[in-house]
Amino acid sequence: MNSKKKWEYFNKRLETMWDVYLECMEHFDAKFSEKWKVFCESRDEQKYKEYLREIEFPYRNTLNSSMLIAFCSLTEYVLADITNENVKGYEKKKKRKRGDWLVRNIKLLNERGFSIDPNGEDVRLFSCYIKIRNCVVHNGGRISNSKQLKEAISAVKKYAQSGNYSMIKIKDDYLVLGGDLISDVVSKSEVIIDGILEKI
Repeated sequence: MNSKKKWEYFNKRLETMWDVYLECMEHFDAKFSEKWKVFCESRDEQKYKEYLREIEFPYRNTLNSSMLIAFCSLTEYVLADITNENVKGYEKKKKRKRGDWLVRNIKLLNERGFSIDPNGEDVRLFSCYIKIRNCVVHNGGRISNSKQLKEAISAVKKYAQSGNYSMIKIKDDYLVLGGDLISDVVSKSEVIIDGILEKI
């Protein structure tokens, strides 16, 4: 598959998944707007806790966690496909590299002359999203004692403050993912894949 077809495939899948995400969020907004309105009018802390417990965590966080997994998986699939086509002996060489799948693929592509900055903000933050995704997949979103995970959460929180995004919270030792995190994952995924395909 040439780079144009790869981009079309990636972009169409990304767009479809994003549309599904927005439809689900609209549904949640319509379904739960009354409860949110009650809290806003009363400013009752107990009502807010109820909203978090009954809506934010089981509905929104479940959707955001699922979409984080889906968007990361799509990006991983397309990037592995690109690298596999450009690096002879891809599977063996990939195993010898250190880092998450994003970093390993970038290192392999750079050895083929792609000149991708592995320390650029998009790559660094996407690597943080991968660690958060791994926490969701392997630990149900419960915070572990992993130093790498804690550093990733800290980096995302710092980034979120600078952009005033609603990205990530921790409640009762569990990750609560915001819509802005999902939006940023999609944005950075597009930038990374587009930047790589431009070099082919």
